Amino acid sequence: MTRQAGINLENVKIRNKSTVLKLLNRKGAMSRKDIAKEVGLTPATVTVLCTEMIEEGILQEKGEMQEERRAGRRKILVDIAYGCKCVVAVSIESKKTYISACDLKGNLISGKIIKTDTSIAPIEFLKVIEKECKVLLWENEIEQRSVLGMGICIPGIVDRNRGISIRAYGIWKEEVRIKEIMQETMSCPVIVENNIKAFAEGELLYGAGRTGDNLLFVKWGPGVGSAIVTQNQIYEGKDHRAAEIGHYIIEPNGELCHCGRRGCLETKVSTEAIIKRIRSIYSKEHTPRLYENTGGDIELISESNFTEWAESGNELDMSDEEVVKILHKSIERLARTIVNMMTILAPDSTILFGFMLENEEIRKIFMEYCQQYDSTYTEEYIQKSELSRKIYYIGATAIVTRQYFFEPKDS
Repeated sequence: MTRQAGINLENVKIRNKSTVLKLLNRKGAMSRKDIAKEVGLTPATVTVLCTEMIEEGILQEKGEMQEERRAGRRKILVDIAYGCKCVVAVSIESKKTYISACDLKGNLISGKIIKTDTSIAPIEFLKVIEKECKVLLWENEIEQRSVLGMGICIPGIVDRNRGISIRAYGIWKEEVRIKEIMQETMSCPVIVENNIKAFAEGELLYGAGRTGDNLLFVKWGPGVGSAIVTQNQIYEGKDHRAAEIGHYIIEPNGELCHCGRRGCLETKVSTEAIIKRIRSIYSKEHTPRLYENTGGDIELISESNFTEWAESGNELDMSDEEVVKILHKSIERLARTIVNMMTILAPDSTILFGFMLENEEIRKIFMEYCQQYDSTYTEEYIQKSELSRKIYYIGATAIVTRQYFFEPKDS
């Protein structure tokens, strides 16, 4: 056998293992015989592949399959050993940075939250993240050899191939070579991705993407982000841009957005914009209940307080009428923009996430506005993400797990 032929055979084996792993991730534990039927390989080939992956610690036997009595040997189930490796997941947001250790199924092992410090140079803040990551691993007795890789998610424009944050809206204005800086100090592979695109990748691996090929993802809170999936692949536009619904222009010559353009959706519906408008009407006459609750101190009407309110799930009728009007107007603007986007894309479904859309009352009003424009846009079509509670680590985990565990690595 020539060297080239040997390499080709090894590549086939790698791809076959990847196919088996993806099947098990999608359907759960299966017998070797049933795996063979699903992937179109011989039972003998699947047995060899499973035996090798069990020896490598990638798969594990889960016991006998429960089925009706029949003659012969019962089927033994095999499944992915999701705890065989760990992923360090980092999500850098404008106010907070979330650092987590997760298993390969996207389950949280441990995590911590630190303040996103934009007052220091990006490289200095990355050193803070590095230190916190190493402490987290040490505290949880996770050895370096168990770390599959590190995923870092950040808002804005990201060049994933080079691991560079080109422009992190609300965080850094300059380019930051995150991968180069972190990979050297963390001694493991590092992947950097836009936070919304990474979450979409999490859905492809662990959520709605396992059953839908064409999806629209929308995040609200504190800004608005989106991603498009076509034929089970995340769409990336010119210059590494995602589908930036938050920077869809809704008002010609409107307010200046932090992206540099005017009249973007975010200038009207971001939590910062909402707070700015509430503050503009704040008074004992126009907002009596809010005025009373804050003791007449306008400084208590802050973005962080609003975020806590939205995350707590409180109902809107606890606020003043004028405040409710501001919130309704923001919700309607977002709903109208998304309806227009759905009209153009016609996705299999739209997936909602982010703390604003986690609020039951806000989501209810959002759906009512969507249905005013199109009565077919029901909750079956516009769905709340089942992974939204994992928003700060599922995307970072998925980009690493997909590339280094589920995808083939040909020689």
